Amino acid sequence: MGTAGAGAGLAALCARAADAPDALLTAEEQSWVARHPVVLFAPERDFPPFSFVDSQGQHRGLSADVLDLVQDHTGLKFQAAAAGERALNVDRLKRREVDLLTSLRPTAEREQFIGFTSAYVSSPAVVLRRRNDHRSGELATMTSQRAAVDRNSAAEDFLRRTWPDVVAVEVDTAAQGLRALAFGEVDACVVNLATASYLIERDRIGGLRVAGETGWFSTLTLGYRKDWPMLGRVLEKGLAQISEAERAQMIARWIPLSDIAWWQRPEVQRVLGAASIGTGLLMGGLLLWNRALRRAVSQRTDALQKELAERQRLETRLRTLAEHDPLTGLMNRAALTEALRRSLALAARQKWSVAVVFIDLDKFKAVNDSMGHAAGDELLRQIAARLQGCLRESDLLGRLGGDEFIVVAEALHDGPRNAMELADKLLMQMKRPFLVEGKSLPMGFSAGIALFPGDGDTPESLIANADAAMYQAKEQGRFRASLYQGTAPVTGEETA
Repeated sequence: MGTAGAGAGLAALCARAADAPDALLTAEEQSWVARHPVVLFAPERDFPPFSFVDSQGQHRGLSADVLDLVQDHTGLKFQAAAAGERALNVDRLKRREVDLLTSLRPTAEREQFIGFTSAYVSSPAVVLRRRNDHRSGELATMTSQRAAVDRNSAAEDFLRRTWPDVVAVEVDTAAQGLRALAFGEVDACVVNLATASYLIERDRIGGLRVAGETGWFSTLTLGYRKDWPMLGRVLEKGLAQISEAERAQMIARWIPLSDIAWWQRPEVQRVLGAASIGTGLLMGGLLLWNRALRRAVSQRTDALQKELAERQRLETRLRTLAEHDPLTGLMNRAALTEALRRSLALAARQKWSVAVVFIDLDKFKAVNDSMGHAAGDELLRQIAARLQGCLRESDLLGRLGGDEFIVVAEALHDGPRNAMELADKLLMQMKRPFLVEGKSLPMGFSAGIALFPGDGDTPESLIANADAAMYQAKEQGRFRASLYQGTAPVTGEETA
């Protein structure tokens, strides 16, 4: 394998896809891959748990696993160049010394010379303080306070643009920032939650707490040479082929979530053991010594309980992140797929239909291009809320990424008719313009509908067939819905 450490990095993951790359790629894409036998990428030296170099010099992390899976699905061959810090790697890509970067968040500056794939993982940026520092972690209250943040990172760009009154103290790595905070060299540290959790565990950094959330997410993609758009197409197809089981295993592998109850943890057992010793000494008559011991145990127990409570809060936040889209709060692809799997099992027992409606916004890219990504994000949030508002309580709504949404409607007794009625209802909701940054924006979508059991009996087949029907709707004029029927979807009347 071209990716360093690939053999060991994914040994525990699901079996590789059996489909040959040529079943996925077009003839043009296959030809491009054949002409570019090696894609050179630059790993980040120390950005765990996403991308880092281990003690043997091997590229590790969730992003390394993503590259291995994309390589298997597409036939691309990735080869690691020398690892470097983020700013150095971005400059190397700008000079075309490398072709690809992992674990990269799009920014306006980077988009001038870097192409970006869809996001494959996201983690919220949080504000950490020392445990004995009881000040708020809200950035709005941190005027003139010193906050460590990774140099030349998207988080630093966010902090400087959005909260200029906070003094950003640049550090080379997140680990350096956490140590600076622990030693009292800064007031706070702004870092993504997954990285903070991993580093605190790995480096045994104690005495820190999550004091607040920033509202900003570290959404990571693959960044590639903008003069190689074909590489972007192939990468996008490879990412789309990563199964939900593989995604879940990668998250579990690199962002472990502990299910051990607090009283079962070894450190708690040691505290309880110390308390038992204190009781024995009390019975022996060493009252003064015992009082001091009990006081120390009480203080240690209190500190430990606070630490465990904080860790449980982190774990809960990570679980939520693993199941929900950070922008809209809707279910993400993994959570929606599992919920749909349960709906299909129930539908098989109850003998009713389930509709999967694949929604793709029409001309959404024009909003991002003309008004910027912040306006596009706000529009997506408003659309999600409006769609959710006209669904039944039993219906499911998820965001697959970008401008794609999925609606799952179960307990349908006349599947095609009920599904088209639902699609019409959703389309009607889009006729009312959206107000974003003082501008009235008209929006519409194209939708494809696949029905259980006739159009598929698995979440994957139903979503794929609904996607195919959606493209048919776009070809026939947009702002409409199409029913999937084999290779020739049946298109409903345009609702506009």
